[in-house]
Amino acid sequence: MNPKELVQLGFTDAEATIYFTVLKLGLCTVKDISKDSGFHRTNIYDILEQLKEKGLITYFKEGKTLKFQVTNPKNLYELLEEKRNILDSLFPEILRLNNIMSDEISVEVYKGDEGMKSAWRDMIRDGKPIYGFGIKGQLREKLPVFAAQWVRDAKAKKIPYFGIYTEKNPPAYYTEVRYISSEYSSPVATFIYGDKININIWDPSLVAVVIKSKLVAQMYKKHFDLLWKIAKK
Repeated sequence: MNPKELVQLGFTDAEATIYFTVLKLGLCTVKDISKDSGFHRTNIYDILEQLKEKGLITYFKEGKTLKFQVTNPKNLYELLEEKRNILDSLFPEILRLNNIMSDEISVEVYKGDEGMKSAWRDMIRDGKPIYGFGIKGQLREKLPVFAAQWVRDAKAKKIPYFGIYTEKNPPAYYTEVRYISSEYSSPVATFIYGDKININIWDPSLVAVVIKSKLVAQMYKKHFDLLWKIAKK
């Protein structure tokens, strides 16, 4: 055993050295500790105080001299167990805050023909199931050559695609398509895939807004699920 091994238990380097020295010497004075460890006496008092607060060192007076010794080594287990209990109590909040921070929202805006193509290629790259609504075949109407290429790539990667259309104009590739009243028709089509939402604006010009957020994607997916229930095959 050496002081470096104690550092693995949460000791600072100085605490580990002084604790190990007192453990090795048994009942000892600050002068003894200084001689064995090479630490200055002033620093040793500060470190001993830290170890006393942790319940790992005790002392008593013998005449005018202070003598130190380690407490029952089982106190080390109790100290670590106490830290474990504190961590257990804090851990749910740590996870909650981590989830909030990890769900930072990013928004990307793509414009024009090439921008729209880039946004749709991202769905292929991602490879996650795609859930779309507000669709009426806009991609095939506006970008027919690219639409055929996109369908080819989606087929090749076997990407599940579920679409809710406002017109009976299904694509060449889909897992399942359902239809909803044309009163829900709009110039906007929305696609959810993984933790992203691709919002397409087709008129008067082509714009795609890609939002990355797990929470927002979950909310949009719930909206899709509600529409899916009322949509007809």
